[in-house]
This record gives sequence, C-alpha cells and structure tokens, in this order.
Amino acid sequence: MTMIFHSFKYSALLSALLFTSNTMAAESIDSQPTSLCQIAKVQDGNVTVALLWQQLFDDGAHDLAMALPRVGSPLDVKRVTFGGLTTSNCHYPSLALARGGDWGWHLAWVVAGSATLSYARMDGEAWVSSPTKKLSKNAQLAGQPVILSWEHQVWIVWQVSDGQDASLFAVFSADEGRSWQEAKLVAKIPVNRAQSKLSKLQLVVKEQKPYLSWGDATELVPLFTW
Repeated sequence: MTMIFHSFKYSALLSALLFTSNTMAAESIDSQPTSLCQIAKVQDGNVTVALLWQQLFDDGAHDLAMALPRVGSPLDVKRVTFGGLTTSNCHYPSLALARGGDWGWHLAWVVAGSATLSYARMDGEAWVSSPTKKLSKNAQLAGQPVILSWEHQVWIVWQVSDGQDASLFAVFSADEGRSWQEAKLVAKIPVNRAQSKLSKLQLVVKEQKPYLSWGDATELVPLFTW
C-alpha cells in the first residue's frame, strides 16, 4: 500500500508551506499580519490554520511570531524568538511551519546572511517555544525549506543549487523534533529537471517505509536509511 502526503495539504501527519510577500509589520494585528519577509502558512484546504512571520514588537525588535487565525477575531500573536534586530529589513527570509501531532508545531528558519538552519517546537497549549536548536551550519538555501512528518518522524528538507545540479539536503528526527541527526545529501538532480520537479516536495509512504518525492511521485528517495 502506498500513501502520498502532499506538501501543499494540511493534516495531522503532514503540513505544507504556502508563502505570501507583504510589507511592514504593525503591532496591532486584526486578521492578517504583514511582514518584510514572506509569511509561512499551514492550510487545511482553503482555510489558513497557522501563520509564522517576522513581526515588529513593542520593544523595537523584529522577531518571529506565530498565530492561529480565527474568523472574525484579532490575531492572538505568540512571540517565538527574542533579541531580534531593530533595523527595518527582512531578517527571516526562509521559514517553515508544520503541525506536530496533537502537542503543537514544528518551526524552522534561516536568518538573513546566515547559513544556519534553526529549529524550535511550539507548545500549542502553553504557547511556549523550546530552546532553539542549530541543526545545520551549511544550509545555503535556494528557495524555502520544507518540513515533512510521518508518525513520530520529522524531516526538514532544503535545496541547494550550484548552477548545474540541485542538491536536496535533509535533517532527521525520530522523536518529533526533540533530537536530530546530522544533515546529509539525499538527492541530486540536474537543474533543468529540478526547476519543474522540485516545486512540490512530498512524503510517500510505501509498505510502511517513508520516501521523499516530488512532482508526479515517479521518483522515490528513501528516507529510512539515516
């Protein structure tokens, strides 16, 4: 039996990333934040269920914020990071957000000018984020990272391009993000093929084994050999 979890559909097992570009963030937020960076969204069909973005806070710092939109209600903004810069620039150009079972959310980001992939868990009840983990210091991203999950396993996948090949790297957690294995190369694809195929990364479970795939899911890369 083969199950395909598309990276553009929200479920308890797998959440996807959609992004929108906006302008300056305001402290008073009604239903839709604005940001100098892209906004990461988790969606259930056409309904946005979670947001992650760069927010300007009252202390003058640009830090990451999260919220669960509710129709007709102002956003209840939860601060994720502290000590951000005060300059009005996009400090968090690469963001990823995904559901983490029934306990909360997986968050990942790369700060502008850095190649360090950072990760935190956000408790969905207490709304307290875990200490930030530095998962990779060589995350030279081309595009946005993607978080994929199945059962208790989590992968953060990103693409690096050198002009000829698109390399897919990933880090892996077997315990819902509490601890992580080192990053490794999982696939390398010629750029002329990658441009059309890597826009929709997805998790495929075949005979109870997880695979990374993209596009029409005809190519499968095993994710169970870490």
